Amino acid sequence: MAVRHILCTQCDLPLDVDETAKSVNCRHCNTRVITEAMVVAEYVAVRRFATANRMRITKKGIVYASVRADALEVEGVLQGDVVSLTSIRIAKSAQVKGSLRGASLSLEPGATFVGDVAIGPEQVPTAESTVDGALAREAAAREAAGR
Repeated sequence: MAVRHILCTQCDLPLDVDETAKSVNCRHCNTRVITEAMVVAEYVAVRRFATANRMRITKKGIVYASVRADALEVEGVLQGDVVSLTSIRIAKSAQVKGSLRGASLSLEPGATFVGDVAIGPEQVPTAESTVDGALAREAAAREAAGR
């Protein structure tokens, strides 16, 4: 069994999952985490659209949602805030409106983008930072309960 290391799309804590799994329940927050790659070629309007894998919004794709993915590629329309753990690529045919947060950004000439950008490795959650934060929160909760 090959194992893949991911972060929960809700609580950002690390999970080890079988690489053939399409979704799992987070053992930390009990949220369903989609682990398969997504290709969006249609209209999608939801509050939050997330995968612990890569997401591609094709030229025919129209997404109105906050998006969370390991890697994001936009060729169509996206309106909403974006968090990508590795890279964001905005193709020349894309129209994006919202704030982008990711480790790297590629913006092709001709693409339309309106919004805020926060790019760099320090802008995205990592397994180490979320585990340290969770341990600190647990310690603070134990200390508060002991008073």
